[in-house]
Amino acid sequence: MIAIPTVLITVEPMVSEQARPPRALCPVGFIAGHSLGRPNDVTLQQRIIMDALGLLVAPPAPGQVIRRSFDCVTET
Repeated sequence: MIAIPTVLITVEPMVSEQARPPRALCPVGFIAGHSLGRPNDVTLQQRIIMDALGLLVAPPAPGQVIRRSFDCVTET
């Protein structure tokens, strides 16, 4: 069977654990609607996306949500 690797970025880790996604990242302290941080904060958004994509190299771990803290970096 061929599958498409997926990564979930979630701000509700407890709910996501129940859904058992193959890979999941939770940016700690972020809120619904802002799972990649503040609007127009390109640097922070890229860091979160790159971390999430980095989970693709690991074997799937259904139900495990990786929690990471990200400094709120703003672009000037």
